[in-house]
Formats: sequence, structure tokens, C-alpha cells
Amino acid sequence: MSALDFVSLLLSKEAPVQAGTTLSPALRDLVGIGTLGASKLKEPNVTEAQKDDDLSVATGWRVMGINNMVDTVLAAAERLEKEVDNEAKYWDDVLAVSDDGWTVCALPQEPHTLGVRFGFAESAPDFRNNSIAPLLRNDDGTIKLGVGQVGGGCQRIRITIKKKGQVIDQSPLPERTPDDAPLNARVREARNTIFHQELWYEINREVRMLLAHDMYYDGSAIVWKRDKETEMVFTLEDLGEPDDMQVNFAEGIRSASAAYSFLQFLLFQSHRQNYHKRTSLSPAVRQSEPNSTYHIMRSLIGRFEFFQSVEDIACHLNKLVRTLRHAGILSASISTAFTPPTPLTSDATQPRYTPTTELLWVQQLAANLGALHTFAITPEARVWCQSRGFARPFIGTCFYFKLTSPFGGETGQAQNPLETIYPAPDYCATVQEAIYYFCQASVRVIAQTIAVRVAGKLGDNDIQWSDTVTGVGIRNGKGKHANIDIAVVGERMVLTMTPKGPVGTTTPSDVRTWDSDTTAAGDTIESAILNLMASA
Repeated sequence: MSALDFVSLLLSKEAPVQAGTTLSPALRDLVGIGTLGASKLKEPNVTEAQKDDDLSVATGWRVMGINNMVDTVLAAAERLEKEVDNEAKYWDDVLAVSDDGWTVCALPQEPHTLGVRFGFAESAPDFRNNSIAPLLRNDDGTIKLGVGQVGGGCQRIRITIKKKGQVIDQSPLPERTPDDAPLNARVREARNTIFHQELWYEINREVRMLLAHDMYYDGSAIVWKRDKETEMVFTLEDLGEPDDMQVNFAEGIRSASAAYSFLQFLLFQSHRQNYHKRTSLSPAVRQSEPNSTYHIMRSLIGRFEFFQSVEDIACHLNKLVRTLRHAGILSASISTAFTPPTPLTSDATQPRYTPTTELLWVQQLAANLGALHTFAITPEARVWCQSRGFARPFIGTCFYFKLTSPFGGETGQAQNPLETIYPAPDYCATVQEAIYYFCQASVRVIAQTIAVRVAGKLGDNDIQWSDTVTGVGIRNGKGKHANIDIAVVGERMVLTMTPKGPVGTTTPSDVRTWDSDTTAAGDTIESAILNLMASA
């Protein structure tokens, strides 16, 4: 009310009638009308030029606003075009991965995130569940492969062979896949890494049951003592800089690389067996089977021991042949051949590849180890020894003997004299037992053959070979006797002829020896026995 009276009194000087309608009677009576007024002291200094300038400024601001809006729209369009290019690049990589055979799907826990499966469906559950990685898009449109659950790094199993503490062989390590490599290469690297991590996990489980074969876990490595001097070390190593260990080792055998490939093959074969069980057996049977370990290290040990046994027996037989030839038995010979696995069937109408037959064939290829040694003392006296390596139910090599040809009977072939004078055992469990039979068979064939030849040359029917508790030898009716023996002495194979007189006496100078390393400079064993029997 005070504000209204003030304004009304101010206007009452120039417009009394209009102001009187709002002026309060009390104020009218107190001060009257027109007692307060207001007038403009100075005219405003805004000219027409200033008005035009202000209009120009306002117009300029509008134009600047429009230009800013256009720039914003153009920047948004550029960002949208760049986003479209980045999105196209992202999906091109995704489609390339899908076309390469990898499974692209949504993540189980994040359905809105795209991922790729790079593992194996038949792996252990921990590795099967972690073998999926999200395909995360970077700012430039490239894909970041999120492999945090796998371990992020690139890993491989490495096999090192040491002899007397010195490295003589080592499996190579591939170069690490760079982060800017194509997506297919990075997915493949993640697959290889989780495959080797699973392989490391499985062989660690199996090693716990192979302590009897001198294989044990030592810190971060698995060590297998193959013999007193040689050991094989298994490690899981990260891939960093390019491998600089690829040098020509002293022995150059490269068996570490072969073992490296064999381990991967065995794990892959185990996956195939799991798939066969899952698709062919009933759920009740699958549930009743325990979570057993794979036979990876057992197969590796059995394979190395088999080839070592074959090498040992072939080495001893070669020494035995050299010894016999140095002694004048020129018909002695040895041949070794590795036998392929037996075909599953010879029916030509059966398809060559089926899931079951192919699985069994690969199992035979990996587990059926065989070699055939053919040892000939004379053209009639031959021994066929088949070496077979086993990884289940036990690890070892057995030697099976036959005195008739395993390839079928040969027409006109005379009977093997060993069938009557020294029959072969069914099998031998060690190399030493097999070599002992070869040596003893050689001694008896030599004694029988030389006895017949010497008796014919001297015309003495009393000269015969004998097999007694004192040994194998040749004797005549006058009491002269020559013992014949073959034994392994150190690294040599030695054939010994020990002559004895009628009273059983002999001198060291009368003993004749022929070994595998030294060529005989004197008589052969036949001439030595001939001279002994012909002497007075």
C-alpha cells in the first residue's frame, strides 16, 4: 500500500485525475495532490548510429551461432563416419575369425558382449570353461582379445635333455605373437597357450604315479632320470624375446623336438577318446567312469625305453656278429627293421575312415611299437627276435623269439638246428636275457658246425660237440677238449676257446680269444680247434 501511494502521489502532478483513483484518502488529506513530482534531467545519448551498430552486433552474434551450429553438425557427422569405419573394421575382423572356423558367440555371463571360443570341447572343465575370450573394440576399431582368464601371456612346454649336467638337446620355442598381429593369429596363440597349459596340468597329475620310473616334480619343472647320466626336464615357459637357443648341439639328435610333438599328439588323441566316449557310451557308463589321468608320460617313457632297448640289443648283436666274423664265422649277419602296426582289417569293402576305426588305428600307431631282429649264425641257424614296447598295463619292452621265419615257410629250407640243440624261450623281459640267449645259441651252433667240419677233415668220427655242466665245447676220443664261450666284457663281445688236455690241464698261452673290436691276426676258431685235435 505504501508503494502504491508513492507511485500515485508521484503521478498526481501530471495526471491528477488518473492518480487520484489509486491515491489513499489519508495521504490525500495529509499532503494533498501534486506535492511530489519527477522529471527527466537529461536526454538519453543513444543515437541512430549506435542503434545501427547494436543491430549489426546482434546480427553478427546470430551468424556466429549459426556457424557454430554448422561446425558442430559437421564434427558430429565426421565422428559418425569415423565410428562407422571403426565399427566396420571391428565386424570385418569378427567375420574373418568366424570364417576361419572359430566359434563366435555371446559371453555366458555377459550376453551383450561378443566373444570367441578357442579351446577344446573335450578338455578338462577348468580349461573348457575358460577357453572363451571377449572381443573388445579399441578406439581405432581394432579388437582387443580379453584372455585374462587364460593367463594373458603366451606359454609353451619346453623339453631339455641334459647329459652329465650339460644341455645336449632342447625343443625350440616359437616367437611371441605381437599385440598388433591379425586377430586370427592372436586367437590361435590363445588356443595354443591353453592347450599347453592343459598339457602341463595333465602331465603333472600323471607324474605323481610315475616315481618308480625316476620321474618326479621338482619345483617348477618335471625331471625324468633316463639313466645315470641323462635326464629330461619338462618346463612351462613364457614366450618373450625370440628364442636364441637354436644352436647345433654336440650330439644333434633332436629327440627333444620329437618328444615335444609326441606329447601334443597324445593330448589331442586323449581328446578324441573323450569325444568317442561322450558320443558312443551311455550316460550311466560315462558317469561310472572315474576321472582318470591320461597316459601321456607313460607312453613317452615306454617309447623312449623301447627305442633304447632296440638300440641296445642291435648294438650287442652287431658286436656279436663282428666277433663271429673275426673268429672266421663269415656267415654271421644281423638285420633290424621296425615293423608297422598291424592293419585293423583287410576287408577292402569297409570304408577307409570311420570314427571308430580311425581312432583305433591312431591308437595302434602311437602305442604299437615293434622291431624285428634277424640274426643268422649259419644259413640254416637263424633266430628271429621281435621287440615289442608296452605302456599299459606296464611300461617295458619284451622280446619274442621264433626259430622259423615269421613271413611264412620257405621252400627247400633246412630245419633250423637250434630247434633241437637250443630251443628258444617264448620271450625275454630284458635285453640282458635276450643277449644271453643269442650268445648261448651262437656257442652251440659254432660247436656243432665246427665239430662236423673238423671230424670230416681229420676222418675222426669221435670228434663231437658236447653240452655239459662245465660248458659247451668239442671233444675227441683221446680226451682232448676245447671249451667255447661268448660273454660281454665291458664294451666288447669276446669269444673264448679254452683247450684242455687229457688230464684237464691248460695254460694261459693256450687260450684263444676273438673280440668285437680287434680283428683276429691269427687263426680262426675252426683252424685252432683243428690244430688242437690233430696234435699228438
